[in-house]
Order: sequence, then C-alpha cells, then structure tokens
Amino acid sequence: MIVQGSIEILDLLTLISFLSYSNKSGILMLNANHSEGAIFFSNGEIVDAFLENKRGEEALVHLILNHSAVNFCFYQSNISRNNTINKKSEVLILELMKIFDENNNKDLLLV
Repeated sequence: MIVQGSIEILDLLTLISFLSYSNKSGILMLNANHSEGAIFFSNGEIVDAFLENKRGEEALVHLILNHSAVNFCFYQSNISRNNTINKKSEVLILELMKIFDENNNKDLLLV
C-alpha cells in the first residue's frame, strides 16, 4: 500500500495515530520545507524517525514545532530497524499532541 499527499501538522499527527492504531509496518517518508525525513513503524509502534540532522523523538518534536505543512508518502513493508524510540506509540503521540497544542496556544495563556 502506498498512500501519499500533503497535509498540515495536526493532520500529520492524525495520520501517525491512524498508522499506529492500525498496527501498520512501513516507512512514512516526509518532505517539510525541503527537509526530508522519515518515521518508521513496526506493527504500529513508532521505532525510529529522522528529520534533518535530528533522530528519534527529537526529530518528531522538531517536525511538530518547526513545520506547518508536510508532503508525505507511506510505504507499507516489514522493516528491521534499530529502535531509537522506546516509548509506546500511544504515549508518544499524546506527548506530541500536547507539544503541538501548547506551542499553538502559548499566546492564549493568562498571566
């Protein structure tokens, strides 16, 4: 299965959630403002990611905080990859959503 398109970051988080909860294995290739990267899934778990010179969770956070739109292509396949991410995907996705939400609502915080 190949799925491709262009989406905003919040929708990317939805896509990542869908791939994770669907127990997909494969590579989600990303192009964000001419920066190429990838997120690797194994049976729904996010096991590795890279973007620019960042890897693992750092790459995912950088993607969420610094890019508003992303072109993507998902290639379903069995992968063998060293894990740089050891959190359960559901925990990681919730953390990324929180980071996204806090970053986009920081002007709304009352002092």
